Amino acid sequence: MGSRFTALQALPRPSDAVTMWVETDPDAIHFLDAVFAAGPGVGNVRREYRDEGPRRMFKLFVAPGAEDEAMRTLRAAARFVRVGEVRIER
Repeated sequence: MGSRFTALQALPRPSDAVTMWVETDPDAIHFLDAVFAAGPGVGNVRREYRDEGPRRMFKLFVAPGAEDEAMRTLRAAARFVRVGEVRIER
C-alpha cells in the first residue's frame, strides 16, 4: 500500500527563512512582535539579540522573498518605536 503523502514528498523543500538583525531596544521589540504577528505572516520576531557596543540587534526571521515587505513594515513601525540599522544576513 502506497503512502498517503507521496505527492507531498515530491514537492521541493521550501527555502530557509532569511535572518534580519534589527537595531532597537527591548521595549520596542514587543511592539514589533505584535506588528509582525498581526500581519500576513511575513516575519517572526525573536527575543534573541546580540550586543554590538552600545547597540542591541534583535533577530527577525523573514519569509524568503519577503525582505522588501519586512523593510516596509519596519519603516512604518519606526513612526512609533525606535528602529535603527537593519542588516540582512544571507
